[in-house]
Amino acid sequence: MHKLLLLFLLLLFVPVIVSAQEEMPPDGPYLVYRTPDSLVARIAWPEERRKEYLVWNDSIAKQLPTFPSFRPELVNPKRKFRRDPQISFSGVKKVVALSDIHGQYEVAKKLLENFGVIDENQHWIFGKGHLVIVGDVFDRGDEVNQALWLIHNLQLEAEKAGGRVHLLLGNHETMILAGDVRYIHKRYLLTTALLTTPYQDLYGPDTYLGRWLRSLPLTIRINDIVYVHGGLSKSLLREVNTLSKINDIYHDKLIDAIPSLVVAESEKLKVLQGREGPLWYRGYFLDKEFEENDLDKILKKLKATKMVVGHTSFDAVKSYFSGKVIAVDSSIKFGSTGEVLIIEDGHYSRGTLMGERKELFVSEKK
Repeated sequence: MHKLLLLFLLLLFVPVIVSAQEEMPPDGPYLVYRTPDSLVARIAWPEERRKEYLVWNDSIAKQLPTFPSFRPELVNPKRKFRRDPQISFSGVKKVVALSDIHGQYEVAKKLLENFGVIDENQHWIFGKGHLVIVGDVFDRGDEVNQALWLIHNLQLEAEKAGGRVHLLLGNHETMILAGDVRYIHKRYLLTTALLTTPYQDLYGPDTYLGRWLRSLPLTIRINDIVYVHGGLSKSLLREVNTLSKINDIYHDKLIDAIPSLVVAESEKLKVLQGREGPLWYRGYFLDKEFEENDLDKILKKLKATKMVVGHTSFDAVKSYFSGKVIAVDSSIKFGSTGEVLIIEDGHYSRGTLMGERKELFVSEKK
């Protein structure tokens, strides 16, 4: 009933939204499984107030409008998205990390071009390096789908080259999957109205990108560094003490769940879903009682020396606690600024949107 009411209101306001937009390109494609191994492409044309359903086949590329990051040749309807059991990686020589893209596809693309991760045609050129997106591709901006397709493509290309692309779930990914759409850009109100589909259902478990998103981890370790969107608190690690357990419990119990219906089940779920959990924690920066000694205990328990986090916004990539915490949410969400973290041969640098590379620090342990 609530979904029907929402769709009615969206359709009612479509003319208002359209009239406010001088130009709005097609949005999509949103690929939905018609059968276990076949897809339908759904596209919204806001200016013409119409939608299309195109059956996926060999000629799909000729039928679709041009989308800047969508590459149909990389889509395999028979691909099975499963959670990767490997969450620890060693011997990695080069890492680039960024977070909180929030629909700012153009900014993210420019940063990756600037520092040799992709070429001008958005192909992977980072060899055996690892790229980490530390959560929050969704919400705020109007190019979420483009950013997701770019990351999807690079993930496939990187693996062929011996590298890896890691997209970690952030709080905004899990909010969308659970139906919390408070922060979507207004253009997606129009998309959902044209497609008569709630926004979260465009990434539901019966969609291509939805299945991919549900296979992604919350946290990983590369060499001796842990990557996670918000952070790992003392409270969390008292309840769930390994990265694998954090990933497994969240996926098994909380993905797609309505928080109010599950958090009462156990203390583990309360902490995982709450402000002390891996997606929401800001204690490294906002808790005045949190000290470096507390961080040392956390890192020792995780057998790590550093942690890279997003979620808490700054004006640049910054390091805290003698370089043991690196914050990579550089406010890309505003669409006019942003940075990446570059780790290479023990050197930790921040790369700017202007292409400058500025040293953060040099690690004693390379």
